[in-house]
Amino acid sequence: MNLWNDIKNQPPYAPKVVYAVIETPKSSMNRYKYKTPKETFCLDRVLYSPFHYPADYGIIPQALGDNGNPMNIMVLIDQPTFSSCLIKTRPIGVIKMRDDDEKDDKVIGVPVNDPYSEETHDIKDLPSSLLDEITHFFREYKKMQNINTEIVGWENKKEAIRIIKRSMDRYNEMMTIKSLFLLD
Repeated sequence: MNLWNDIKNQPPYAPKVVYAVIETPKSSMNRYKYKTPKETFCLDRVLYSPFHYPADYGIIPQALGDNGNPMNIMVLIDQPTFSSCLIKTRPIGVIKMRDDDEKDDKVIGVPVNDPYSEETHDIKDLPSSLLDEITHFFREYKKMQNINTEIVGWENKKEAIRIIKRSMDRYNEMMTIKSLFLLD
């Protein structure tokens, strides 16, 4: 099973509730990436201490980001899960970023069935210290990779849903073009 291509995020729930496939668990210093052609997780890089992921980090199935990669999502959860874990997620916002002048937005979400996040419905519901931690993580993490990163800012749930919808449409367009040319 291809975790990016075969898991469906469909209306009436999507894009207000989506699946997140976790690549890198919260607190990990290892960056795992799901390689869609190989249908496997690979160690992509190891972060320098003291850097670690501030949330479970992964992809939204059948959603293509502006940068041509699967749409990324951070799931705010108290305890880390594991690579390949599927989490039904409620988007609450987005961190808008640019890497070397290319859009690289990250959706922020919370698990649907998590009592710790049942009161969290929008980015404004989060403490500013958590937003600062995520901003700092991406700024410094990208610096270690020699990537010029600009944190454009934080946007609300409405913008996150708009971005997810657009990324799902982009994925469907890509699949239509591939099927027209019988590409794999």
